[in-house]
Amino acid sequence: MDANLCLRALHFFCERTGIHAEVRMKLRKNIPIGSGLGGGSSDAAAVLLALQEIYEHPLSEIELFDIARILGSDVPFFLNRTPAYATGRGDIIEPIKYSVRQFILTLVPEVSVSTSLAYSIVTPTGTPAENLRDLLRELKDNYSRYTKVVANDFEKAIFEKFPAISQIKGELDHHGAVYSSMSGSGSSVYGLFATGEEARGALDAISARHRLQAADITPPSL
Repeated sequence: MDANLCLRALHFFCERTGIHAEVRMKLRKNIPIGSGLGGGSSDAAAVLLALQEIYEHPLSEIELFDIARILGSDVPFFLNRTPAYATGRGDIIEPIKYSVRQFILTLVPEVSVSTSLAYSIVTPTGTPAENLRDLLRELKDNYSRYTKVVANDFEKAIFEKFPAISQIKGELDHHGAVYSSMSGSGSSVYGLFATGEEARGALDAISARHRLQAADITPPSL
């Protein structure tokens, strides 16, 4: 079977529905591979949702999620298109009400982190006293407290193997981020900023010192 997740999504959709789908797909990768932003997974989810729309929803929601789980642990997350709390392998999805009222500066360094590598070297810290869903509800917009209680277990191992990622995260903090973290298993990092001007200033300063694959400033969600 083809390794491309979009083509695999098409294959499973046709297999489950019996439909001989006649579609033409053009994939334009805007999210770098190995950045921890779910680029391939979101592409696969988009194909499933598009096929559902084109062929008038032949699959139930349960059937659609079953295909998504086969494609990859992150694919079900992108079917909802809303903030969600994920458990299990990442494939048990609970939509939550959550919005970030800060500007998000996302930076992708010229480093690609293999997901399989990241999982082979990470050391989980154990079961937290509180789950992330409850912490987010408690903290609300108090982003400065996130640093003390919201952590990414991948960071320690990935930072040791790829120091450039750690350096960029440190510079986000230095340039005024109220909270920063690596996204997923890396390599991208992001910081929360109170204003767009602060985010743009941090981007200018960091891009002058580090080579980046991509960068983006996302305004606050409503």
